[in-house]
Amino acid sequence: MPRVSLFRSAVLFAVLLASTTLWSADRQRTARVAKQRGAAPRAADAVDDASASEPADGQSAEETPAAGKRKAARGRNARPKTPKAKADPAKEKAFRQVQRSIVQQMRNKNPEVRLQAVRRLADHPTPDAARLLIEQGLNSEFDDVRKAAYETLLGFKDEREVTTALLDSVEKGIQRGAPPNSAGTMLSVALASQEAGTLDRAFELLDAAVEQPKGGLRLVVSLADALGTEAGDTSLATLVKISQRPIFEGQFAVRRSVVQAMASIRSVEAVHALVTLLPKAKGEVRGDIVRRLTEISGEHFGLDAEAWTEWWKQHQDDFDFPGIAEMAANRTAAPAPSMSAYYGMPIYAARVVFVLDTSRSMLRDGRIVAAKRELTSAINSLADGVHFGVLAFNSRVVPWQRKLVVASGENKQRAVAFVERQDLGNSTASYDALEAAFDYDTESVFFLTDGAPHGGKVVDPDEIVAVITQLNRTRRVTVNSIGVGVGLPGPANPFDAFLKALSDENYGEYRRVDQ
Repeated sequence: MPRVSLFRSAVLFAVLLASTTLWSADRQRTARVAKQRGAAPRAADAVDDASASEPADGQSAEETPAAGKRKAARGRNARPKTPKAKADPAKEKAFRQVQRSIVQQMRNKNPEVRLQAVRRLADHPTPDAARLLIEQGLNSEFDDVRKAAYETLLGFKDEREVTTALLDSVEKGIQRGAPPNSAGTMLSVALASQEAGTLDRAFELLDAAVEQPKGGLRLVVSLADALGTEAGDTSLATLVKISQRPIFEGQFAVRRSVVQAMASIRSVEAVHALVTLLPKAKGEVRGDIVRRLTEISGEHFGLDAEAWTEWWKQHQDDFDFPGIAEMAANRTAAPAPSMSAYYGMPIYAARVVFVLDTSRSMLRDGRIVAAKRELTSAINSLADGVHFGVLAFNSRVVPWQRKLVVASGENKQRAVAFVERQDLGNSTASYDALEAAFDYDTESVFFLTDGAPHGGKVVDPDEIVAVITQLNRTRRVTVNSIGVGVGLPGPANPFDAFLKALSDENYGEYRRVDQ
């Protein structure tokens, strides 16, 4: 395997491992907040990821049995599982002869000795060797050992017996509703295979995963993120294949994570994939594509897919990516004149919630008057077919409607009337307002406030960011923040830091408004 490929593979594994760590940390944060609120953690957050069992010295590793009985019946239209490849007795015998010594090396405190063990496993492409790499290699406390273990696993990608065992483990975890920590790694190995049967089954498992309420969608989204970070040709090809699967059309979070991953890849092929997807893209997914094309081109065609397609035809043969500074300047440019906007930020979402601070401090310097004016303008500019909602908050949250409604002329008038009659009250229950916004089936939230969180279920700014980010990990909702009279920018200002972190961690933009 070329050196660059090895580096990219190591990066991919690091991201998959980081995703697993974040999942665990997220559950802990959610439990703390639930305790503050006097509620039990959600069942989906209380379920621990399953982990594989450790093989005994000198013996073949066994798949960890699932607790309880599994449902045997499959969906009427389910496709049959790919037949397992026949075990190679010679390979298995050769591995059993060295397994005990390799296991001993893997348990050695010296990382160099563990690396030697991983390299020895490369000569034994068997399911038992693969399980040992996953259980003791990928879970090692040493970065070099984990990276080497993943690279060795990739070397097994076209070994049908190995990939079948890996996918069996993923399937069992999905059926339990608790994919193992290593599920993303195992899927990435199978998706790198050139074996048609292996690829078909891997994608079938992706389709099945998103239907599971406990970790399945998180698995697919994290896999897309990791492929975007790896940024190789194989990763892009896998992302394109996912974009052609039913799960891409059926799940907003999958669509967005795949497109965001494509947008993070700095290659002509990735740009071509985005331009190809743009005509059919909608909402925030379309916005992700337009933002990427705008920052790399400096053009401002907005949502005009034909204009972007024509631009790409003219430039794809000799296209060069701009530098970081130039892309940043392109990103901060004003939206296309024909687009809906709020405080200068384009409104791409097909489903959007506006959150307005109505605390008493908004009386200062006419802030509430200006805020209502800007919100009224944004509501009136919403395109046909967009669904929207409005929330006002101070010590309590006041929703305009319980569900998002279509942006008809009548509904716009009713929403504007709701905004205009909002009185001011005490406190700034920021967390409660954000939590209420996430109760809607939305793609984007615009959160406007002029003060640090005060009152409500959670008041610590860092904890609010952590919990909302965890809640959003498989939602992929854009959270745009508008800070009114924030004060000096920078980490020394907790209010400014809170709003910036909230947007940075949740795919959004932060705008400071001085008046």
